[in-house]
Amino acid sequence: MSLDNTLLEADGQARDDALDIGRSFIVQAPAGSGKTELLIQRYLRLLSTVDSPEEILAITFTRKAASEMRLRVLEALEQADRGESVDAPHKQITLDAATEVLARDAARNWQIIRQPRRMRIQTLDALNASIARMQPVTASGASAGNNVAEDSDMGAIYRQAAAATLDWLDVPGDIRDATREVLLHVDTDTGIYVEYLSRMLRTRDQWLPFISSGGLTREQAEMLRKTFEQNLEQVVVDNLLALLSVAPRDLAAELFALIPYAASNLRNDGVDDHAVLTLEERFEFPAAAPEELPAWTAIAEVLLTGAGTIRKQINKNLGFPPKDGGQKQQMSELLIALADHPQFVDRLHRARQLPPVRYSDEQWRVLLALFRLLPTAVGELQRLCAARGVTDYIEIALGAGTALGSAESPGDIALLLDYQVRHILVDEMQDTSRAQYRMLEALTGGWEDGDGRTLFCVGDPMQSIYRFRNAEVAQFLLARRNGIGSIRLEQLVLRRNFRSGEHLVHWFNDVFPSVLPAVDDPFNGAVSYSPAVAAEQHTGQGSVSVHPVFGSRNADEAECATGLIAGILEEHPNDDIAVLVRQRTQLPELLSRLRDAGIAYQAIDIDRLTDLPEIIDLLALTRALAHPGDRIAWLGLLRSPWVGLDWTDLWTLVYGAGAATAMELLDDEARLERLSDGGRAAVARALPAIRRALVAGRSEPFHQ
Repeated sequence: MSLDNTLLEADGQARDDALDIGRSFIVQAPAGSGKTELLIQRYLRLLSTVDSPEEILAITFTRKAASEMRLRVLEALEQADRGESVDAPHKQITLDAATEVLARDAARNWQIIRQPRRMRIQTLDALNASIARMQPVTASGASAGNNVAEDSDMGAIYRQAAAATLDWLDVPGDIRDATREVLLHVDTDTGIYVEYLSRMLRTRDQWLPFISSGGLTREQAEMLRKTFEQNLEQVVVDNLLALLSVAPRDLAAELFALIPYAASNLRNDGVDDHAVLTLEERFEFPAAAPEELPAWTAIAEVLLTGAGTIRKQINKNLGFPPKDGGQKQQMSELLIALADHPQFVDRLHRARQLPPVRYSDEQWRVLLALFRLLPTAVGELQRLCAARGVTDYIEIALGAGTALGSAESPGDIALLLDYQVRHILVDEMQDTSRAQYRMLEALTGGWEDGDGRTLFCVGDPMQSIYRFRNAEVAQFLLARRNGIGSIRLEQLVLRRNFRSGEHLVHWFNDVFPSVLPAVDDPFNGAVSYSPAVAAEQHTGQGSVSVHPVFGSRNADEAECATGLIAGILEEHPNDDIAVLVRQRTQLPELLSRLRDAGIAYQAIDIDRLTDLPEIIDLLALTRALAHPGDRIAWLGLLRSPWVGLDWTDLWTLVYGAGAATAMELLDDEARLERLSDGGRAAVARALPAIRRALVAGRSEPFHQ
């Protein structure tokens, strides 16, 4: 059986299993695998068995995804209600499930088509807000009723809250001492202090549950230090175990046979501090133990460059002089052979960044001060938000977390939700943060395997993109391995790609295993590639072409790309084209070429409006009307197409004018006489409109 047939068979089995509504799953659904359709099918199957629609909770990551899912469920129900037929097998599954729902709807009198809001399909943020609103105002701090501020607005409030903690320097007590300790740690640089604390406030959902009020006793502090150091030690050991598992044992004997030779040469040259010297007594790779971390980093210094690539140059600085007995050649061959072990090279380089497993007393003192200071910063943030009537999603999530409690000790609201909710579906699981995972654990805290309640999670760790919102792809990998709370999750992988042509999918399967890590690594957020197979309707489709542009000139790349885009649009005028670039600096040249070629494009947060000529003219007009003395703006207005003076007329108008405003110059008949005929005509045409705008500005709001 070919690989494609094997993958197709596995895909079919995975989709069948996913619709077994008595089991809990975590599904890896790569791009184009039809995961939304699968979610809808599972949702409809569940809907046909529950007593009320509210017993099913479907959680998505974005409002758009929630709206799309609700709309597609409704469309399936309406299609079944009209008695329509479909031709595709997967659509028939959806239609059959919708038909069963209508029967349940009639028996229970839900009237769900008329009342679609009974379907609990919502975002995580919306769920958090609804849970937080269930609390008394005294418990939630009224944050759930405040407006959610934009990230840009909250950034300023975070900084103000961080700066407000400096006021505690005048108040004797523990908070003053903690503030002083942290400020001294950053060399009394208040800019760094404020920036550091504001960044911590952005991620307070990650650390607040652990430090609480910050008032630790000596025993609690020692216990916390021990816990932290144990965690650091576990991280180091896990990483070194993974490194040791891919270490090329056959090369170890060669390496450690060459080390004494190199060490002897370095000592003869008077070198007494070199990585090679620390390895002189070794005969094999070190163990996976924290105390062996310096030895591993020494091996990395010998074999790799600072950037993590395999050394190409071997010289006397490494202990291999030009004239030797062949040892330099042996070392060169060893490094060449090392290229066949990319996982080892990658993990060896990462070992350099592993942290020490013990805190110094000074480090721990600063950390304790930070624990005491951070809750005060949170208090300042809450005060500022309350004064402005705003909040952020983190505060709402924290309020929801308080209401839910924990998996071990669920709150009253968690128990209420537990009574109402029997099935949970989670979309885009790879973009879920640790705090949101804790929320899922609390929601399912009272559940037991086999009690009829199910959890169904769908995501693709290869597509995790929301690190800026504290999403942790490692959590997906750990949930797949360990489950969520007490719920064990069976693993499923969808293999069929309904979006890409067969040749493209084969190219993905050939290329991406070498781009992504060979194995999953939750501790480093590393995700391996999952091979796919094209859907039958895309057999023989798709192609990959390489158009090399030699050199590093953005202009050459832009010219090549514009030509390719124009050619594709000429052949396929109704198609959309996506353009990916390595960095933003490549875009201005390309966008300029596209504009010159008359090719329309969309560039979100890339092409600045203020760079467009028409926007520049509008800004000049706005500034000119707002301030008669803004000569630069007035000259921009007079040069714009609305007036149209050329550079010679502008020079003639302002030369020797001192501090006179533009309007005073335009009222100076002697100056106007010096302008060209075209300049005088342009001023005569525009001046009445300008005067009307200035008069209106005195009696109406400026935005009018």
